[in-house]
Amino acid sequence: MSTVRVTLGRLPLAATVEHLLLRLRGHIQLLLPEIEAKGWARYGQDDQIRLMTASVRDRLNNEPKTGPAVVRCVYAQELAHICRGLLALALAEPGFEQPFPAAAS
Repeated sequence: MSTVRVTLGRLPLAATVEHLLLRLRGHIQLLLPEIEAKGWARYGQDDQIRLMTASVRDRLNNEPKTGPAVVRCVYAQELAHICRGLLALALAEPGFEQPFPAAAS
């Protein structure tokens, strides 16, 4: 997850933002099914997980396509925050009191 750390540490350069976005999208697309496959329903957390994953997918589908390069750089940072939250969820056990670390922020 060095891509996440690098992107969170500073605003990415415009020249590298497309590569970062591609990697972050890939991380997120791999993490979402892992999170959804866990046994959240046994603990009454399935609705929350569905809402959060739908929100993340919506954010991926509403990527800014136009505007200054800084808009895409800020979007990359947003995806890095989402990715970090999703990783925490992927590692969390269902039933944990607060399984939702700002994944869809």
